[in-house]
Amino acid sequence: MHKPPPRVALLIESSRTYGRGILRGIARYARAEGPWSVFSPERELHGGIPGWLRTWRGDGIIARIEDRRAARELLRLQIPVVDVLGSERFAGIPGFDTDAAAVAALAADYFLRAGYQHFAFCGYRGVPFSDRREDEFSRQLARHGRRLRVFTSKVLPNPPPHIQAVERAGLETEQAIAQWLKKQPRPLALLACNDIRAQQVLNACRAHGLRTPEDIAVMGVDNDDVVCNLCSPSLTSIEPDTDRLGYAAAALLARLMRGAALPAGITQIPPGRIVERGSTDVVPVADRRVVAALRFIRDNLGAGISVKDVLAHTGRSRTDLENRFRRTLKTTIRAEVLRQRLGRARQLLQATDLNLAQIAKRAGLSTPAHLCRLFRRHFKMTPNDCRRAGAELRPPAAGGQ
Repeated sequence: MHKPPPRVALLIESSRTYGRGILRGIARYARAEGPWSVFSPERELHGGIPGWLRTWRGDGIIARIEDRRAARELLRLQIPVVDVLGSERFAGIPGFDTDAAAVAALAADYFLRAGYQHFAFCGYRGVPFSDRREDEFSRQLARHGRRLRVFTSKVLPNPPPHIQAVERAGLETEQAIAQWLKKQPRPLALLACNDIRAQQVLNACRAHGLRTPEDIAVMGVDNDDVVCNLCSPSLTSIEPDTDRLGYAAAALLARLMRGAALPAGITQIPPGRIVERGSTDVVPVADRRVVAALRFIRDNLGAGISVKDVLAHTGRSRTDLENRFRRTLKTTIRAEVLRQRLGRARQLLQATDLNLAQIAKRAGLSTPAHLCRLFRRHFKMTPNDCRRAGAELRPPAAGGQ
C-alpha cells in the first residue's frame, strides 16, 4: 500500500530575509529527501499559533517559537516539533539558532584586521539574541585585550515584547544613540545586534552630524538586502547561513517523524560571511601612504598586481612602505595582497556560481591550480570544499605566495 507523504506545517515568517532563507533550506531538503505535503501560510514572526493548527492532522511542525506559551500549545498536539528561532530552550522541542559566538568572532576578526582600536555594540537589552551577541562580542575582543563600549538602552520586561515592537521602540532612542556616540573615541567600529538596529544607528549618525564610515564604521547582522541597501551609506552585514539552518532543521524533523530520540539543547549554525558595503568602507589607519596602498590593492586585485605596482602607486621605496605596513598593520605588503586575494576568492565562491577559472582571474591569481594550491596551504581545504560547506575560513598568516 502506498504510504502518503508526511504532512508538515511551517510556522515561519516570510516577511524577512532570515525567515525566507530558512524556508529555502527546508524546501531544498524536501526536494532532495521528500516529498512532503507542506502547509506554509504567510505570516509575521509574532503571528502566534494559528487556530487551524488545533484541528490539523499532521505529522510534524517547524516553527519560530517566541515563548513558552506557544511551545506548550505546540507540544499539546503530540507530534514532533522543531524550533528555528532558538531564543530559548523548550523542554521536548529541539532548536536551531545562528551561532552568536561565531557571529562575534567574524565581526571582531574583521574589525581587528582592519586596524580598529575602539569598539562598540548597540542592541536591544533584554532580547535574548541581542544579549548573546553582545556578550560574545565582548568576550572575543577581551581575548585581544580590547574593551567593548555598549549603548545601554532601557532594559525590556521579561519576557520582552515581540521583536517588531522592540524595533519600533528603538526608533525613539536614535537621539540618545547619537549623544552616546559623540562621547566615544574615534574611529569607532560598531556591531549592531541586527540590521534594523544598525539602520537606526546610521540614521542617528546622519541626523546628528557623525560621519559614517569615517568616524564610525557600522556592521549589522542578517544581511537583509532591502534594509542594507536602503541605509545611507549602504550597510555592511553578517549573512547567517539560514539555508543550512533550514535544511538541518528539516533533516532533524524527518528523523523525529521516523521515531528518533530527541537531541539535547540548541544546535548552533555558524554564519556564512560578511557582505561588505559602504558603512565600513574606510581604512582606520592614520598613515595616509598605507591607506592609499590598501585601497589600491583592494581596487586592483583582478589586475594581477604585484608589490612593485603597489610601490609605484604610492611613490615610496620598498623599505619605507614595508616599515609602514609592519608598524601599522603588523604585516607585509605581499602578505596583505595575498590576504585580500584569498578573501575575494572566498567571497566569490560562497556568493556566486562562477567557475574556478573565473574566480582565479577576478582574484588576480594566475590559474585555477594556483588558487587550489593556496587554499590547501592556508585553509587546509579545496575551493570546492569551501563552496559546498560555506566554511568560515581563517585569514592566511603573513608569508609568501
